[in-house]
Amino acid sequence: MIISWTSLFLYRQILHLTKSLINNHIFMKTTIVLLLLIFISLSSFSQSELKNTIGLSGGFTLFGTGDIKGYNFTPKYERQLTKLIAFQSQLSFANAQRHTSAEDFGVANNPYTISFLQSSSQKLNIGFLVGIFKRQSHFWGINASAGAVRSTQFRYGGFRLNPMKNPPVGLEYIPDPPYFQRSLSLGFSGGLEYRYSVSKHLKLGLEAAYQQYIRDTEARINFVVYYSFYRF
Repeated sequence: MIISWTSLFLYRQILHLTKSLINNHIFMKTTIVLLLLIFISLSSFSQSELKNTIGLSGGFTLFGTGDIKGYNFTPKYERQLTKLIAFQSQLSFANAQRHTSAEDFGVANNPYTISFLQSSSQKLNIGFLVGIFKRQSHFWGINASAGAVRSTQFRYGGFRLNPMKNPPVGLEYIPDPPYFQRSLSLGFSGGLEYRYSVSKHLKLGLEAAYQQYIRDTEARINFVVYYSFYRF
């Protein structure tokens, strides 16, 4: 009788242990499957996010008070941080010229007809883009950045008033020696952007920006093409 009770006890222990192992195995399999599902869903979610954007923009540039007109070309890169905030970097190349004739001063009979001024700049700006309105395919945002500016200026000729007590009528051309100036300075930029989503990856936009740096100012209006892609 003792042997039978002992056998029964051992049988129940073995059965309980077997059930525990089976349950643990099922639990482990279930846990592994759940972890795999979570990983796959997170992976697919991250792959569906277009975290990176590159853009090519170009348009009109105004130096100084707006009387020196030209053009600019600006490639840019953005990294989306949240739904409405993105890190933004851009490298801008701008060139502008101004030709001035004597007739611009109302002195048509002045034999000296022109002065010339050329300004150019290369700027590296780093900052942020903040969305202020987003609905379906439309996006409005403001950008702000700080950066380094390498600017050059070349000039020859110029009209000045004759300093004599009884000068001739109108303006007199007093030649100035040509000069070339190159400088490196710091500055800041702010602007407004509009984007329209053509597809999931492609956007078209307009940008108006103002840049202030130590020796000059610059304003621009650009047309932009954006392409967004998955994170790397």
